[in-house]
Amino acid sequence: MTMTKIPLNILIFIGLTAIFPLIDFLNGLFLTTGIPVPVGVGYRFVFLLFLLISIGMEDLPKSGLTYITFLFVAGNLLIWLLQGIFLQNPISWMMADLSVFIKYFLWVLIPYYIYQRKSVLRTIRYEELFIVISFLFTAGLLIPYVLGVGYQTYDNSDAGYKGYFFANNDTSFAFIISITFTARALWLQLAGKWNMRLLLLLVLYAGNIICLLLVGTKTGILYGVTVSVFLLVHLLFGTGYRSTLHRILIWIASFLAIGWVVFRGIHYAVEIVEGTYERIVYFYHLYDGDLVRLLTSSRSDFLESGMTYFLEDSNLGFSFLFGQGFEYRLENFGRLGLIEMDFFDGLFGLGMLGILLLVLMLGYFSWLAFAKGERSIYSYMFLVIVMYSFFAGHVLFSALSSTFLGLVCGGIILSKKE
Repeated sequence: MTMTKIPLNILIFIGLTAIFPLIDFLNGLFLTTGIPVPVGVGYRFVFLLFLLISIGMEDLPKSGLTYITFLFVAGNLLIWLLQGIFLQNPISWMMADLSVFIKYFLWVLIPYYIYQRKSVLRTIRYEELFIVISFLFTAGLLIPYVLGVGYQTYDNSDAGYKGYFFANNDTSFAFIISITFTARALWLQLAGKWNMRLLLLLVLYAGNIICLLLVGTKTGILYGVTVSVFLLVHLLFGTGYRSTLHRILIWIASFLAIGWVVFRGIHYAVEIVEGTYERIVYFYHLYDGDLVRLLTSSRSDFLESGMTYFLEDSNLGFSFLFGQGFEYRLENFGRLGLIEMDFFDGLFGLGMLGILLLVLMLGYFSWLAFAKGERSIYSYMFLVIVMYSFFAGHVLFSALSSTFLGLVCGGIILSKKE
C-alpha cells in the first residue's frame, strides 16, 4: 500500500509514534538544563487524546479484547476515584496519579487502536517503525556523546552515560528493544539481497551496541552481549543464504569481527564500562558481598520495607483491595513509596483489584503471543518486557517503556493469523 492510500489518522499515528525518541530527548534536555517546558507531558497527553478520539470514531467490535480493554481502563479509573474519596486525597495528589494513569493506559490503548485498523496496518511494514525508533534513540545518545555534552547515567559518578535522556532504566530498556529489532532486521537482510540497507543496518547495530555500553546498566550490557552472541551463531550456522559466496563472505567477515573484538574491541569496551565496573565493585563491598542486593540494585530492600509500610497501613482493608495510590505512597513513605518493580508497585498502588486487571490484560496478550503457530519476534519481546518489568520496573508506569510495550502488543495482534 502506498503512503497516499494510507488513511490520515494512521499516518498521524505512525508520526506520533516514530517521533517519541525525539520527544524524550527534548524532555530530558529541558529537565536537565532547568528549562520548565513539559514537552513529554504535553506529547503524551496529545497522544492519549488522539488514541481515545480515534478509537471512539471507529466501531468497537464485540470481542474479548474490547471487553478486557474497557474493563481495564474503567476499573483502574474506578480505583483512582475510590482512593481519592476514601483516603481523602487532595486534588494535587489525584492529578499526580492521573498523570501516572496516562502513561499506564498507553500500552493498552495503542494495541487496541492497532486492532481496530489491523486490516490496513498489515499492509505496511510495521516492523520498520522499530528500526526508525532505534535510529532516533541511537542518534539521540551518540551525537551529544561525540560533542562532549550530556550527563552520566548515575549521579555523582563516572559510571555510564545517558546524554539528555532523563531516566537511566528507561534509556537502557529502549536500547534493549532497539537492538533486538535491529538484529532481526540485519539477519533478514543478510539472508536476502545485499544493498545499501545492509550497510545502514550494520552501522545501526554497532551504534546500538555502543549505546548499551555507554548507558552502562548491568542488564543492558548483558543483554547486548547475549544478542550479539546469538546473532553470531545464526550468521555462522544459519541457513537460507542466497548463495555460497554470501555464506563464505559472512564467515570471513564474522571471523574478522571476532578478531577485532578480541584484540581491540574488548579494550575499548572496557574503557567505556570501567566506571560501571568500579561502581559494581563499590556496591559489592558496601553490601558485604550480598549478591541479591547487588543484582537487584537494592530493590530487595525497598520491597521488604515497602511491604512493611503497606501491611501496617491503618487503611489496610481498603488498601489491600484498592491500593494506596502512587502519590499517597511517595508523600507518606518517601523513597520506599517506589519499589521500582512494576508488579509490586502495581500491588501497593492499585491493590489486588488493580493487579487482577493487570494480570487479565497481560494474560490475554500472552495467550495471543504464545498460541500454537502464532509465535513471532513480538512474542519474544513481550516475554523480555514482562520479565524486565517485574525485576527492573520502569515499564508499565513509564511513558517511554509503556509506549514500547503497546507497540509490541500491537505487533502481536498484527502477527496473529486470521
